[in-house]
Amino acid sequence: MRCGAESLPLGPGKQRALLVALLLDRGHVVPMERLLEVLWDGEPPNSAVSNIRTYASRLRGTIIDGWRRPRVHGRTPGYLIEVDDDELDTAVFANLAGAGHAALADGKADRAATYFRDALDLWHGAAGEDVPRSRCLDRRLSALDEQRLVVVEEWINARQQTHGDADLIADLRQLTESHPLRERLWGQLVLALYRVGDVGAALAAFQRARTVLIEDLGVEPGPDLVQLHQAVLARDPALGGPVAHPRALRRPVGAPRPVVTIWTPRELPVTAPTLIGRDREVASVVATVATRCGEGTVPAGEPVGMPAGVPAGMPTVVAIHGPSGAGASAVAIRAATELIPVFPDGQLYADLRTAGAAQVLGWFLRALGTPAGQVPSDVEEAAARFRSASADRRLLVLLDNATDEAQVRPLLSATSGSAAIVTSARKLAALDATAHVEVAPLGDDDAIRLLATLSGTGIRSAANPSLQTLVELCGGLPLALRIVAARLASAPDVPLERIAAELVTERHRFRALSCGDLRISYRSAA
Repeated sequence: MRCGAESLPLGPGKQRALLVALLLDRGHVVPMERLLEVLWDGEPPNSAVSNIRTYASRLRGTIIDGWRRPRVHGRTPGYLIEVDDDELDTAVFANLAGAGHAALADGKADRAATYFRDALDLWHGAAGEDVPRSRCLDRRLSALDEQRLVVVEEWINARQQTHGDADLIADLRQLTESHPLRERLWGQLVLALYRVGDVGAALAAFQRARTVLIEDLGVEPGPDLVQLHQAVLARDPALGGPVAHPRALRRPVGAPRPVVTIWTPRELPVTAPTLIGRDREVASVVATVATRCGEGTVPAGEPVGMPAGVPAGMPTVVAIHGPSGAGASAVAIRAATELIPVFPDGQLYADLRTAGAAQVLGWFLRALGTPAGQVPSDVEEAAARFRSASADRRLLVLLDNATDEAQVRPLLSATSGSAAIVTSARKLAALDATAHVEVAPLGDDDAIRLLATLSGTGIRSAANPSLQTLVELCGGLPLALRIVAARLASAPDVPLERIAAELVTERHRFRALSCGDLRISYRSAA
């Protein structure tokens, strides 16, 4: 508190807390009973009333007006303080914020940004940061901090309406780090990154927000953030910014439009409802495909596993590899599902464990509208027909469980508007892929979290030796962990020690890692 340029001595913590309590209700009498609650959380000492009188007397001598009259007064049944609105930062802040909201509603974003900035400049830290907070006082001061954050978000909103995105990114990164559960700040960061052309970073920011919300609150992002993510993936021109909409760049002006077919395949399997510890891999696949399916080249270093400066005219192929049971397919399906808005002409899927190239090409051609009687039986001819059928489409092809490169090549489109995601147990090094993404076994922390989430045994201690044994014997493989979790959920009375003992016994390992239609071999989990 200042009197002109002079800082006033406000005394010890309880005395400052009394002043804050009076200022929060300026112009009104604050009853003694409430002051006792504010200062001592309802457990006042015998001397509490006497102490408050002493604090009030000191404040009365310190806080005076221009005519040296005291501002703090004793009034039955307590005390009040007389302060004009223009003398109190919280009142000035509220007035400036209100003016900013009014200017924004009138479409005057520049003026609104100035009002909001002036309001925020009144803050020099958290509300009452040098005051001891009781539960009652904490609620009031936290409400002020919340009002400040709302104005921060509105200031950013006004700046983004005046194309100030590039200057906001550093502030937004710091704000999302300090307030990771505020979805609006995450959305503003995603939008700012997208508008400066850093699509990969925008998608990575969304994935980071999603991870934080799931890990801290157990919830998915809200509809506003999800819709923004979908708009970024689809390069929605309504978002503005320098990134051109890829569909608008595919055909020269005046060129004849192709005949639109009624077939739009939607063949992706249902994504796993629980995918723990794979946000980085999913984000890498999504960012690679979404960036590559625009124009120009991929920025160096974005995202993980992608070669720098890959020319945009080449087909996009992301190869995901990992040991059996590690979840490469789950990562691919989750990423493909998130990429649906980028590929409005359809998504094709094939499990290559059970079908050869000729059979898969037949499926794809029929899905794209080729009559069954016109599907070539020769693989090379069918592959050529598939490339022709997909030439004017934006298609996403998911090829699951490939065994080698030769199996994959005939199934790839030749146009840059489409993309393929391929999964395999080993790295398909000879495949001309845009990016290779490895899906390794889960670490212990993620493995325990997955096991607890799927089995509903969150109350079991992670330090339980039997739980640690289960995780180790599953080798970090999500499939093995899912099987064990299914057994725990179906037989909650069976102790962990018993299940762990079954897995320890090598000859029972295969039987123990089978439940319903889920199975994994001993070699995979060993």
